[in-house]
Amino acid sequence: MSLAPCRIIARVTRLVRRFIATLELSRLPIAFGAVANVWVMVFIARADPALTDTEVARMPLTYALCSAALLALGFMTFGAALNDFLDAKHDRAFAPDRPIPSGSVKPQRAIQIAAASLCIGLLGAIGFGTSALLAAMALAAIVLIYDAFDKHVPALGLVLAGLASAASMLVPCVSTRFTLPIWIAMSQSMGLGAIAYVAAEKRPKLTPRAVAFAACSWVVVSCALMMLATTRNLEHLTPPWVNTKQLLIPAVTVVVCAAFAAWKLRGIRGARASEKLLRYGSLWKSLVAASWLLAIDLPKEAAIVAAIALAIFVTFALLREAGPQLAEPVSWRS
Repeated sequence: MSLAPCRIIARVTRLVRRFIATLELSRLPIAFGAVANVWVMVFIARADPALTDTEVARMPLTYALCSAALLALGFMTFGAALNDFLDAKHDRAFAPDRPIPSGSVKPQRAIQIAAASLCIGLLGAIGFGTSALLAAMALAAIVLIYDAFDKHVPALGLVLAGLASAASMLVPCVSTRFTLPIWIAMSQSMGLGAIAYVAAEKRPKLTPRAVAFAACSWVVVSCALMMLATTRNLEHLTPPWVNTKQLLIPAVTVVVCAAFAAWKLRGIRGARASEKLLRYGSLWKSLVAASWLLAIDLPKEAAIVAAIALAIFVTFALLREAGPQLAEPVSWRS
């Protein structure tokens, strides 16, 4: 083989390695689950007859979905890149294959990605109005605190992860009357985070006191979401246009997804189990989001969320399999 083709192959290999490392740094496979959660709130707000005067209802649907995607992807990448930068010293000792310790991504590049992603997330929020921008700023604060304390106070990290999920879903329409999808997403984030943390055998361990703190926090936030819903719906948990019988659809979806994840994880322990759980959790979020749309008689919107979610999941699954053939193996974690 001549020298020129060898150089081309080497250059392509380096580009692929950097691309995969950037995807790992940004946690994009998990981020698309967050996009599904935010999109479902956009569709719900536009379907609510009482919210026709809100920004999310007045703007074109394509613009609303693009803004929501920028919001979700921006804040997820912001938190992930900042987390890797802050944890670089820890990862050099315990996870040397991470992008920064391995040299695939320089620390200053991680900060640049974090700053740019925060701007993208705020840009996505601006389209939904002033209240959305204020909510996005609160979300940024939650992410900052999470990155600063997650490794040191895991119970607080679990609570903040749940709050971040809830806050991101509230941003497109802070005045939403349907908070059950937000509650499910928050509960899933906290539950999956706790199980993944234990499965990965991270330190410090989750003590009974830490679990009790997280559980009490979940109860408090859950009550706040339920009270918000009943206040806005005149002492009812759901808006009058929602058929409560059809809420069995997302309920069954949650149970089926949980059972499937448990089946796939049988006999697997350690970091691999944690990784698989988080990847399946991302798909779980997308499927549950689609089931909410089915429950409120929006089948076309449900198909959009489900089809895009499955396409993205398959794409990243293929990338995960093909990546080691072209670049150094990487690990995926949250």
